Amino acid sequence: MITIKVNERIEQVEKGISLQTALDTLNIQQNGIAVAVNQQIISKTDWLTKNVESNDELLIIKATQGG
Repeated sequence: MITIKVNERIEQVEKGISLQTALDTLNIQQNGIAVAVNQQIISKTDWLTKNVESNDELLIIKATQGG
């Protein structure tokens, strides 16, 4: 297990997993979100190939409607 930070919360996930798997494991709704890892936006098309590492900081931004 490794430790990552997700929106200021400390979480534990399996070592060597992709960003996609981490989001699935943490039960994070994936429609309408953007994800940054260590302050770098990761394109949704790269979520399966981008692995999370120990001490990574994930920022999940949810799109909202309004105006």
